[in-house]
Amino acid sequence: MKKSWILTSLIFAFLVPANAQEKAVVNDWENPAVFQINREPARATFLPYADKSSAIADEYVRSPWFYSLNGNWKFQWSPTPDQRPKDFYKTDFNSVNWKEIPVPSNWELKGYGIPIYTNITYPFPKNPPFIDHSDNPVGSYLHNFNLPENWNGRRVYLHFEGGTSAMYIWVNGEKVGYSENTKSPAEFDITRYVKPGKNLLAVEAYRWSDGSYLEDQDFWRISGIDRNVYLYSTENVRIADFFARPDLDGNYKNGSLSVDIKLSNYNNSPKNAQVEASLVDATGKEIFNQTLKINTPADSKKEETFTRKVSSPYLWSNETPYLYSLVLTLKDENGKFIETVSTKIGFRKVELKNGQLLVNGKRILVHGVNMHEH
Repeated sequence: MKKSWILTSLIFAFLVPANAQEKAVVNDWENPAVFQINREPARATFLPYADKSSAIADEYVRSPWFYSLNGNWKFQWSPTPDQRPKDFYKTDFNSVNWKEIPVPSNWELKGYGIPIYTNITYPFPKNPPFIDHSDNPVGSYLHNFNLPENWNGRRVYLHFEGGTSAMYIWVNGEKVGYSENTKSPAEFDITRYVKPGKNLLAVEAYRWSDGSYLEDQDFWRISGIDRNVYLYSTENVRIADFFARPDLDGNYKNGSLSVDIKLSNYNNSPKNAQVEASLVDATGKEIFNQTLKINTPADSKKEETFTRKVSSPYLWSNETPYLYSLVLTLKDENGKFIETVSTKIGFRKVELKNGQLLVNGKRILVHGVNMHEH
């Protein structure tokens, strides 16, 4: 009995440290089960504006709730993950000797590492989902920003127009989240991390991750925060997402417009709201205006759909790319303005008939292209 107890204790003593060590070495960027932490769900990209004309123009700088983070950021490049500055995100970290790098940019084009061009051959040893730790550069970014005074009490979101292979985010020394998403937007709700006045943003970006195994095509492998980064602000009730589906009838003459609208309510009580939807043509003439009432439960999202007929719209095609503006204005139950957003839409019907690709009933030819933004 005593021998059995001793043997069991020895086995347990050996197994527990081994399991603990195994779990400790599994990095998020080598774990296919983890591709985001605390990242906001994917949505249509749009900004809130304070008036309809600004929303239709859709120029970010015209929104009082937009704040660009582009510019020179403090930067440290490390050839391997083990050599990265592990505590750089802390508010008392001394980065006085760090260099600067423009954001957006690619760090290889600024003298850190080398750009790699390859087609079907992986630019790193194949051992999925693992990455060679001796050749996985890490870029550590630091940036200070001042939160606009008129944002106090509002929600604040951090938006990367393009992510990196893998990146961690901290605000004021607190970990916000993680994202693997090289060429798509990544967004984080940082409301509870920011404070009035000066704030510190830290980003740790990896050149390779397990997601890099999905990038097996001919293009330049370059790294870093290479698209715009900005903040935007909303009220506690906001237009979280929308999806517009313009269409034409079988004769390609009259149109219809269906729009899914999703509201978010971050209050601890239900809120009645109304969304005013209007369609504006290229001359500024309003084609229709329709109001949709939506009740949003406490701390949740609510989606509603409206559909509207549009008589004889101008048709969109490659030769005549006519666009309308869809404007959505959010108001509270008393009609008080909250925000307005917009997008450009075109009326067209795409079909496959008798082995041919048709747009608005006309046969077209597609010439293949492969253009990368760099």
